[in-house]
Amino acid sequence: MPDKPSNRRYDVFSVLLHWSVALFTIALFASGLWMVDLGYYDDWYYQAPWWHKGIGVVTAVLVLSRWGWQRLRIAPAEIKSIPTWQRISARAAHLLMNLAILLLFVTGYLIVTAKGDPLVVFDWIAIPALIKDDSGWIDWAGRLHLWIAWFIIALASIHALAALKHHFIDKDATLKRMFAIPSGDDS
Repeated sequence: MPDKPSNRRYDVFSVLLHWSVALFTIALFASGLWMVDLGYYDDWYYQAPWWHKGIGVVTAVLVLSRWGWQRLRIAPAEIKSIPTWQRISARAAHLLMNLAILLLFVTGYLIVTAKGDPLVVFDWIAIPALIKDDSGWIDWAGRLHLWIAWFIIALASIHALAALKHHFIDKDATLKRMFAIPSGDDS
């Protein structure tokens, strides 16, 4: 691999992974809040969790895929006008969001498999239960699942606001690069 980035933008696959994870995470958050208010006789009582679990697993796989892809691709050159502390903050925010998404998957898995049943993903695969809840820790996992979801949304909101600040105030190419849009000045 070359030592120097050959491109000033993210590749299309990186962009697709980024936005897929972002959209799925937002959808999972909204559906999770909505599902807790569904009644037993509601038409979506069984369908919503089916979708939520499947998309949750897909999102975790996408996060792991992003990490793998980051090892293989050449990242675009850093924008020189962005201060070092902002670059470090952006990297930390990405890492925290991705780790939190994976932890969200783990807590979701524990919630779903607490009775010993597997986690069924879109009726394609079943991830077996590794632990059966006999101790009552499942309530703790449920609360942690909710708080991690709120943490991700809060951090993602700050992340989005920072990207908008770079685009509209700093007028740099940060946001354009994440849409893989060519720019006359990508610096």
